Amino acid sequence: MSYTRRDFLQTAVVGATTALLPLPGEARGASLATTDLGGGVLLLTGADANVVAYAAPDGLLMVDGGPKTQSAALLKHALKDTGAKKLRTLFNSHWHPEQTGLNEQAGKTGATIIAHENTRLWLKRRINTDWLPEKGFGPLPPAAIPTKSFYTREDLPVGGETLTYGHLGQAHTDGDLYVLFQKANVLFGGGVVAAADAWPLLDWQTGGWIGGLVGAQDRLIKACNESTKIVGSNGGVIDLAALKAQREMFMTIFDGVVKALVKGLGPEEAYETGPAKDFEAQRGDSKAFVIASFKSLWGHYAPDA
Repeated sequence: MSYTRRDFLQTAVVGATTALLPLPGEARGASLATTDLGGGVLLLTGADANVVAYAAPDGLLMVDGGPKTQSAALLKHALKDTGAKKLRTLFNSHWHPEQTGLNEQAGKTGATIIAHENTRLWLKRRINTDWLPEKGFGPLPPAAIPTKSFYTREDLPVGGETLTYGHLGQAHTDGDLYVLFQKANVLFGGGVVAAADAWPLLDWQTGGWIGGLVGAQDRLIKACNESTKIVGSNGGVIDLAALKAQREMFMTIFDGVVKALVKGLGPEEAYETGPAKDFEAQRGDSKAFVIASFKSLWGHYAPDA
């Protein structure tokens, strides 16, 4: 089956569901919006992907940079709203174009770009997947390649705040990371955290898989408490209860597609068994997500011979 990223993401409207937390201090520009998450952490929305900004003592720190077409506007917006003079640190939560569009500008100005090692490797090559345009994506120019990569988990002190960032395993892709602002109690979970009203993209062709998505959400749940503000790559801010509900949903789908696989069914047949039908009223048609979930099992499971 051929499908696009739009099929997966559908329409993510920030602030449109009951899973959102009430947050003060939202200031709107022409197309971008800023929400104060507390502790100096700002959420920037309106550019096809969520971006988090924080004014560290040595300059601006951002988690993701938005798509290339909007990255300059995002950076200008972030600098203005934080009062920082220069971008110093940029995290890539994974390799997708909506997360890495600021990389080249950041690299050329000397900012440190932090990513998981798998993300760094993906960005150095041409990537072709079912949901990308025929020409694919990348490789990025040398200036846009992450300058600092890691494998498991690290801490980054920034003034009075401490960031903990870590690998989420093979989940949404194989290079997903989270960033936890410990004092502000804000957790950025990237593509592992789904928008409340749409199906996420499960990028099985670059190492994502449905079982790993469940495992990654387990890791995020352990990093949270009841007052943690949780941000994904799309959609609004959610709380721990909403994240747990997502985890149970993905576990239900995981169980359903595994059962279909061991019965010898194919991707379309797996979808017809309805492993996600109970969630379609909230999220829309699940066919693309279920088929991707089924295909993601191919590297991890095989039916009994």
